[in-house]
Amino acid sequence: MSPFDAAYAAVWDAIYGEPEFVAAQIAFLETVLAETAEPWLDIGCGTGRHLLPLRAAGHVAVGLDLSGAMLAVGRARLAEAGQTPALVWGDIVAAPFAAAFGAVMCLDSLLPLLTDDADLTAALAAMRRLLRPGGLLVVEIYDFPGTLGEEPPLWPYTSRFSAAWGRVFVREMHGYDRATGLWRMTQKLTVQRGAAREQFAVEHLLRIRSADAYAAALEVAGFTILQLLPCYPNAPDHADEQRMIFVAQAK
Repeated sequence: MSPFDAAYAAVWDAIYGEPEFVAAQIAFLETVLAETAEPWLDIGCGTGRHLLPLRAAGHVAVGLDLSGAMLAVGRARLAEAGQTPALVWGDIVAAPFAAAFGAVMCLDSLLPLLTDDADLTAALAAMRRLLRPGGLLVVEIYDFPGTLGEEPPLWPYTSRFSAAWGRVFVREMHGYDRATGLWRMTQKLTVQRGAAREQFAVEHLLRIRSADAYAAALEVAGFTILQLLPCYPNAPDHADEQRMIFVAQAK
């Protein structure tokens, strides 16, 4: 199953939307972007879990995503909260926007899904095109080798997540081919909603790049790097997790 299908979109926030972590992301964004003109653009906005608190706090923010299933969940969440569902379907390279944004956010490890370097170059160039001069770009990348090692465990491990509607069990395996730089993550999910039980599998193929490689690509695209952080300030203490969080300014 594709990571962008409806079944996965329905459980995405239960797996990745830890409230304390999302709160740390939002606090960081509001601090870093405090002096930045609006509107802001959330690329790969998914289910809108960053847009909802940002818009609730009064910020003018728009979301873009290539997954109709993710956007459907996001529109429902925003509408339920009384927010205008400012979510747009589309590919970043052909985004239907002018250079009108004071900030662009690209969170939750979207860039590693671009396994071809030419696609990464095109995406960063598009982000630069959408920003006003001097605008800010915030990029977050999960560091898989830094967290799990370049030779991840061969055995699967299972995590359990709870939601208001039930529980999700995720049995996960990782594999890394250092010769190609490709990281494969396979998830087998069991979803329980009351007496109902659903099972499916999702595979993610990621390109592993170093912080230096991302920094070089950002500079070529027309950005000056202002910060590189390994985690969000005041995020929950997941001691084994490592990230690359870039704050860059459009030249």
